[in-house]
Amino acid sequence: MIPDVTPSGVFYLPPTGWLTSFYNPPKLLSKKQLKYSKALHAVKPLGAVFHKENGLVYQTEEEKRQQRITHVKPLLDRFYQYLGSITSPQGRLCAAIKNALKLRTRVYRIFENGQIPLSNNSLEGEIRFTTLVRKNCLFAKSVRGAEANAIYYTLVATAKTNKLNVYKYFKYLFDRLPNQKRSDIEAFLPWAEEVQQVCHN
Repeated sequence: MIPDVTPSGVFYLPPTGWLTSFYNPPKLLSKKQLKYSKALHAVKPLGAVFHKENGLVYQTEEEKRQQRITHVKPLLDRFYQYLGSITSPQGRLCAAIKNALKLRTRVYRIFENGQIPLSNNSLEGEIRFTTLVRKNCLFAKSVRGAEANAIYYTLVATAKTNKLNVYKYFKYLFDRLPNQKRSDIEAFLPWAEEVQQVCHN
């Protein structure tokens, strides 16, 4: 555990992912089966959670936190109450319910900090490229290779977040860092004034 860091949880899958990943897809079920599908009944309150989250109106992270407590928490409570009421779940649905209940405390940290996302879908999209090219990266599957990849993509993502042209930023670093004599690297961080002027998109 990293000191002074509180782990949080997010929903790995969108609402429909619950159904398709942990139970039979709707197109394979008859209307009668759908009527009694426990997974489908779990999707509905979870879908309402995401719908309400996406409709929140706020100016600050604290306002977002308060809005979540007022509008999202009752729906999330309902979702977990339903999961707890399911008796004798089987197979992948059973595993999904156990995992969801185990991580409930972490998910509820969205009501402590408005910066914590409800879902990691945006992050999944950001790292999708790394998973697509991983098999073509010679050392990506070793521990040190994975660490190198993580450092590289962290630099890329941070540059993008600060609205830098990634190529210009890396060229800036490679041109200057080899001759860098100072131990202070603050001047080379993406938000540094000179970096912003030279490498801005």
